[in-house]
Amino acid sequence: MKTPHRLRARVLALALGGLGLACDSEEAFPNLDELDQLRSLHTQTRQPPKDPTNRMDGVERAEKLGDLLFHDAGLSRCGTVSCQSCHDGEGRTVDTATAEGCDGKRTARNPPTVLNAAYNRWFMWDGRADRLWSQALMPLTHPDEMNSDAQVVAARLQGVEPYRTEYLALFGREPAAESGDALMANVGKVLAAYERTLVRVDAPFDEDVRRFLAAVDAGTAEEDPAYLGLKTFLRKGRCVVCHKGPALSDDLFHNIGVEDTGPGGGGQWATLETLLGSPFNAQGSYSDAPNGTDAMRLRTLRTQANQVEMEGAFRTPSLRNVALTAPYMHTGAQATLEEVVDFYNQGGGAAGTFVGRKTDTIVPLELSAEEKQALVELLKSMTGRPR
Repeated sequence: MKTPHRLRARVLALALGGLGLACDSEEAFPNLDELDQLRSLHTQTRQPPKDPTNRMDGVERAEKLGDLLFHDAGLSRCGTVSCQSCHDGEGRTVDTATAEGCDGKRTARNPPTVLNAAYNRWFMWDGRADRLWSQALMPLTHPDEMNSDAQVVAARLQGVEPYRTEYLALFGREPAAESGDALMANVGKVLAAYERTLVRVDAPFDEDVRRFLAAVDAGTAEEDPAYLGLKTFLRKGRCVVCHKGPALSDDLFHNIGVEDTGPGGGGQWATLETLLGSPFNAQGSYSDAPNGTDAMRLRTLRTQANQVEMEGAFRTPSLRNVALTAPYMHTGAQATLEEVVDFYNQGGGAAGTFVGRKTDTIVPLELSAEEKQALVELLKSMTGRPR
């Protein structure tokens, strides 16, 4: 592909700038690296990658059973809390900092949205689950959430139609005849099969990026409505350091200094052994691909675990649909996108208010009021259309 004339001129200007011959005090936006970043950001139209550890992935019958179970409060010990209770509405989460579980108990953290969860590499804020189907079991069995177990779940599936019939058709045994862990793994897999259909992509943001790239080629980038927002996102605001690629997340873990010195403040490091020791992880006995690529990630994590980097570190959430998922952070401390931008602008929380060491890239940004507002509007444009 030939480089457009105006872009060749921009490349020449950048080269001259490296020789000290450019006149502008600031490098023109976007530079070549930023162009590559922009091209990688938009259009998450590909189907979510298949999960080889879950043979129910993509099975329509499993998706339908998972849909029913997702909405069934009868799976909880108290009979009043379902998966839907914490993952409702357009944002598929709650509008409070924490959610209410059985007997009025509260979750320790803000429930992450299940929108686009099929694109995630890790699950839960601290990454204690590496598969969506194993994550689905955690709120089901947590005493502060659904407070259930294999006995409660088996009785519900065995005693209610079409649960018993559908489970038998999918797994070849009735729920009552299944061992406890096998039953729970299978329930997690059909729940995940359903949750993987909850996709919202193709946002106005994608259209804006495509238009902006065309404007760059035409030499009119600074006149484009998205210019300041994208420039702030990629350059001064440093958002793209962690929110990159079409998923707008690196799917890694960072300590950004969110105020939390409680029992849950340890982040990824505190739950590493829980993840590695789980029989429901990608290399566990209930995985449908225990020797696959996803299992290799766990082996790598085991050998490369670093407390300094992992302590107080939480997963980078996708920015897609972020306007629908307030409040923000694992504590739900920020109520609005404006508050989130202010938090990053000040360089995260103060020393002593969080566990571990803050990631090096979290520093004061010195954004202007105009830049902050442009960034908020950009974030709002990332709301996708349901499929």
